[in-house]
Amino acid sequence: MSHENNHDSNNNHSTIAHLWHWSIENSPLLHLSRWVLHRGYPNIQTDALLDDADLPQQLRTLIHTTVRKTKLWKSERIDITQELIAHTQDALQAGRSPDQITQSFGNPKKVAKLLRRSTKRKRPLYWRTLRNIRRSITTVILLIFITYTGLAARFFIGKPNITENYALTINAMSAPYTEEQKAWPIYKEVRDAWDEHIHETQTRQITFEQEHNRNREDDDEPISAGIFMFPNIPTDHHDYEETAQLFRDFKPQFDRLRQATHRPIIGIELGFSTDDPTGKISMPDPNPQLNPSLINLLLPHLGKLRGFSNMLYFDALLAAREGDAELVYENFSAMLAMSRHPNHDGTLITDLVNIAMISSTTQAIQQVIREFPNTLTRDHLVALAHELALCRPALDFSFQGEIMMFDDLLQRAYTDDGHGNGRITMEGMDLLAGYTGAQHDYFELAQSPMRYATGPLSLAVTPGRKTEYTRYHTMMDTIQRVAKLGPQYMPLISHQEDILEEQTKIIPGVQYSLVDVMMPAVGSAVNRSFHAHQEHDAILAMLAIEIYTIDHNQLPETLEDLTPTYLPTIPKDLHNPGHPLNFKHINTPDSSGYIIYSIGSDAVDDGGTDYTNKRNYPSFTHRFPPSFDKDNNLRIDQAGVPIPAEPRGPEGNWILIDITRPTANTTTNSQTKEPDQSPALESNS
Repeated sequence: MSHENNHDSNNNHSTIAHLWHWSIENSPLLHLSRWVLHRGYPNIQTDALLDDADLPQQLRTLIHTTVRKTKLWKSERIDITQELIAHTQDALQAGRSPDQITQSFGNPKKVAKLLRRSTKRKRPLYWRTLRNIRRSITTVILLIFITYTGLAARFFIGKPNITENYALTINAMSAPYTEEQKAWPIYKEVRDAWDEHIHETQTRQITFEQEHNRNREDDDEPISAGIFMFPNIPTDHHDYEETAQLFRDFKPQFDRLRQATHRPIIGIELGFSTDDPTGKISMPDPNPQLNPSLINLLLPHLGKLRGFSNMLYFDALLAAREGDAELVYENFSAMLAMSRHPNHDGTLITDLVNIAMISSTTQAIQQVIREFPNTLTRDHLVALAHELALCRPALDFSFQGEIMMFDDLLQRAYTDDGHGNGRITMEGMDLLAGYTGAQHDYFELAQSPMRYATGPLSLAVTPGRKTEYTRYHTMMDTIQRVAKLGPQYMPLISHQEDILEEQTKIIPGVQYSLVDVMMPAVGSAVNRSFHAHQEHDAILAMLAIEIYTIDHNQLPETLEDLTPTYLPTIPKDLHNPGHPLNFKHINTPDSSGYIIYSIGSDAVDDGGTDYTNKRNYPSFTHRFPPSFDKDNNLRIDQAGVPIPAEPRGPEGNWILIDITRPTANTTTNSQTKEPDQSPALESNS
């Protein structure tokens, strides 16, 4: 019984042991351990084979070293180990010593290399494909790393070389003049006095301006706040009489203002803004590296000059209503003289303000002649014609200030190799970020540490200094050429703008070009210049007509009657090359007088019919749009003049001068009024 119990106990223990052994052998943990062991020690099986072969230690070490140096797969090492063991055993059986075998075997490293090469040739196609892909990716990553490292070194080492002090160059224009020849001190004095004089009334006028613009009809002209709205105050407005009295009370200061306008130069020194709460301006430092870029130069005089021009405009209308012809002339003369003062820095905004001031003056002259006939004497008209003729050069844009701004940015953004070339710097990318932040995400990126990581990449997408310089100056040369040749050459600008856009849009939606950032709206600027020239020529023709009418007591029948006594040549219609402006007598039951008009940007003479839509601007770019051949080349005739496409302007003519007055043919108190004495002949074009 005891024996049986022991037998059963032994069986139970055997079963448990068997089961335990089975569970260990099939344990996932054991399998994982074996896998890790084999992965970490790929020569385990090789060593086992060498142990079983029972070779001399010298040969065992030789085979083990050779197999280990092959760095092949585990299965491949087993095959090579077995093959080397077999060859070694054959050599021993042949009677060769371990030293002889070792000597004939050769360098283990070289042997391992040969074995590795021959074995890898036998591997499957998928492995060779993956190997080539891996090698390609590694090569690309390596090239990117090397390229980026080179770009980073060039980017962070490069520094701008700021040598030109353009701010001092602009301010030096005033150096030859004495203080008595400068108008700015008086302008500032008068404006400070005016601000104290008009504060309460101006506040009410701003409210009126806001209400007017909010409730105006489509055809109504908007009016500007503050002193810019003075000419627009209607005589029936509740502030008109008070405003008129303010002007009368300010007469001594206006006299000084008018005297200041005839000084040869404005004489203001321009500077940069500061953080000073008082608004103190920082004057340019002699060291250009300590100055901001020229684009940050403040132009405080422009707003004040526009304001003074409108104040003189209102004062001229007030004088005309009160019959003071001499004061009317003095105001107009001062407005024309003052229009030459903005030409201080040569920037585009300055040129546009200058044109606006001349245009405002011509508008005022036309309004006085139309609404207050016979106020200005013949001598006044002749003097105004001469003074207006002197203003014509001021209508030509020089763009010198714009060019200096670009050249200044160029020297602050790029390195200088001494031969006109260079590469973008971190300072340059920061400048681009500041001026294009609204257009792409680099602005936010430039404010973060990522700028240091992404900055070097800008060298790959940003043009070189010489390329940028050439692009910009080529464009500006084209602009200046067109401005001299005439509006029929406008397609050259449009074509050059298209070329420039293609050159600078390296990455869609991203502007990494200073030219793209700094190029002004040149097409519209030149268009505005031609527009101002056309208005200028028309107002000269109007003055000549008025003088002729005084001398002959009748209107001229055609503009040809004005030459050469009153006009040296007949003004040309810039919308109709080779033809003069159109002159037409007006004689209707309601009005009489005359108009001077251009055929307009649709190139059709509608007999003096005004644009149906007043918002349509008479555009020379619409009159002379570019046309292209089948190869997308700009079409140009044999004389070098661009061949325009069909005009795209709106219907109607551009009425430049309208001197028509209501016909006085009504009766009052049973008495018949005298008819208007302005000649009213049939139309002549």
